[in-house]
Amino acid sequence: MANRGAADVELTKLNQQQIAFICGVTSRSIRDWADAPRNADGTYNAQEFVAWFLQRSSGGNGEREHNNQRERLAAAQAEKVETENRVRRGELADTKQMIEMWSGVLAAVRAKLLSMPTKLGPQLVNTAEPAIIVGRIRAEVYSALDELAADSTEASVDSQAATEIDGEPVGRSIPETI
Repeated sequence: MANRGAADVELTKLNQQQIAFICGVTSRSIRDWADAPRNADGTYNAQEFVAWFLQRSSGGNGEREHNNQRERLAAAQAEKVETENRVRRGELADTKQMIEMWSGVLAAVRAKLLSMPTKLGPQLVNTAEPAIIVGRIRAEVYSALDELAADSTEASVDSQAATEIDGEPVGRSIPETI
């Protein structure tokens, strides 16, 4: 038992190299961990440090905890590159551009739908046959859908061509100089 007491005392005053060896990391990692438990004299208590290290390594709440600034920077750079790759592959799109595009599409659909009664009213006013009325309305709806589809295909081709020429998407405003 006397030897065990001596071992306990020795494990309460470890230096950076010793605690780094126990945890399997470098001395620099130990220095970088500002929140690691230390004794007042700058040494380390093995039991406290290993408990802290295990809790830190387990990554509480399922989140991956980065060990130091370099890992955080590398993770941020990797995320940035992955996001850029997803944009290039067409898996992601700019929210503002999508809102502008869909606003234009919905405005065109709304205009087509609101123009139908004005257009069809005079054509169908003297028609008493329900089948003819239904057929004429259906034909007008399909015609409007075909026209909207052609407009969107044409806009897509124009957008691609403009981007290839100057590298800027269609619709981006040019800043005015004062």
